[in-house]
Amino acid sequence: MNNDGPPLNARPPFPPATRKPEPTEAQIRQARSFLWVFIALLAGMLISSELPLPWKLLPLALGLAALVVGIMALVKIIRCGMHRMLRVIVSMGLAATAFMTLGLTAMVALWPMTAKYETCMQSALTVQATEACVQDYMTFGGMIPEP
Repeated sequence: MNNDGPPLNARPPFPPATRKPEPTEAQIRQARSFLWVFIALLAGMLISSELPLPWKLLPLALGLAALVVGIMALVKIIRCGMHRMLRVIVSMGLAATAFMTLGLTAMVALWPMTAKYETCMQSALTVQATEACVQDYMTFGGMIPEP
């Protein structure tokens, strides 16, 4: 009696290769609609990012919404197997959205400094006054020494 294990032909066969099902037209439309909403939110954030301080909360909210919708759009685009270049473009848009949202968050977090900078820039009439406002803002009101 030979105990070499079960016979080779007793193993179950490999399952047949299955292909991922093709996305339906409704899934493709949904991915496109998420993409258009992401583009609209990103454009709204870009347009409204130069508003004065109490209104800087609007592009911040648009940026956060654009991040969420953009991630959802990217997932849907990948699942639908849409063009690879579209994936790259949406990824670059998400990176730009994250960068701008981070900057807007910093401006809102430094509310008193940003408010001081905005009032200084509104009253600046000369190039020297504008440069003084920028210098004061970049050094956090003199807290950071100049290089």
